[in-house]
Amino acid sequence: MLRLLKTFVDIIAIRKGPENIPGSWIVLSVALLLMLLSSYAVIAVAGSERTNYANTFTAYSLGIVFYAAIIFLAGHSARMLASVSSIIACGAIVSLLFVAELALFTPLFGVDAARQIAYMIILWSVPVEGHIMARTINTSWLAGSGIAIVALFVQVGMQSVLDSGA
Repeated sequence: MLRLLKTFVDIIAIRKGPENIPGSWIVLSVALLLMLLSSYAVIAVAGSERTNYANTFTAYSLGIVFYAAIIFLAGHSARMLASVSSIIACGAIVSLLFVAELALFTPLFGVDAARQIAYMIILWSVPVEGHIMARTINTSWLAGSGIAIVALFVQVGMQSVLDSGA
């Protein structure tokens, strides 16, 4: 288990890729548990009474479906499980770093400065997901990052549509 978590951290640091993760349902389950843990941590530390968690989950799920479709259309469906597990787990770990930074830095620097730093941590997930996609579909890091940026816009757009009640 620690070896798996270390591999996810290495992926976040762009030292390894999803090919270093076994494509198994157990690993996906671990990734989903990490996501659940990070979601509760984010709610506890940075949650807002205005947040609609069903909308957030729907938008996040759409992002995962978008990545899965790209992997499938690129002809690399054999890498799907490991790649989706990596995207979910790495996103959860980055979210946990976001929470830790907010909890530690808010008393030191104030809410506004701590949130700015926290958002920079969250933005790191875009190049990480780009790296995962690039390695998964055998393309350049730039193309993978472009896919990650499109996925981000898809998620944010869906979140906006759902939150507006349209």
